[in-house]
Amino acid sequence: MELAVVVGHCTATVKDASLSGRRFALVRGTDDTGKPVGGLEAALDVTGAGVGQVVLLTRGSAARQPAENRQLAADLSIVAIVDDLTLPPAPGPTPTARRRTTAKRTTRGAAHQTQSRK
Repeated sequence: MELAVVVGHCTATVKDASLSGRRFALVRGTDDTGKPVGGLEAALDVTGAGVGQVVLLTRGSAARQPAENRQLAADLSIVAIVDDLTLPPAPGPTPTARRRTTAKRTTRGAAHQTQSRK
């Protein structure tokens, strides 16, 4: 299965008879952060997903496995609407402590002036 985002819908008036009355969604795959990537694809939508929703897709013969799709001419199907995604923190370099540099105040100039006045 793959994650994708529904970005629109598709209407087809002339189609295979097995697809009559079926809804199609335009989907785009997502990266690890859930942002859309890749090209648009039309998927058979048995879930009624709306634009902006994250969905699970199946491809190939698996797209015809849900009971109501077995006899359909489908190669890509939305089989679930994702309610929540939980990802572990992204691996990366560990943060390093910043070195603080504090400028030392010098009073040498002031002391020097004081001594000169004497």
